[in-house]
Amino acid sequence: MDRPYDDQTLQALIKMEVACRIGLESLPHLPKESEDALREPIETLCRTTEREVERLSPGYKRKAV
Repeated sequence: MDRPYDDQTLQALIKMEVACRIGLESLPHLPKESEDALREPIETLCRTTEREVERLSPGYKRKAV
């Protein structure tokens, strides 16, 4: 069965998800007003990216660090 995407697409989404996680980890190191302004958009991007990865590659699990 042909996939509706290629590996490059999945890799790009995985990189975005990793960047989201790094962004979330970085928030506590920012000034409070910056953290407050950025938290919700970053969390939204993380959830959306995670859903897309799951949609394109059901069962994909990222390795725990």
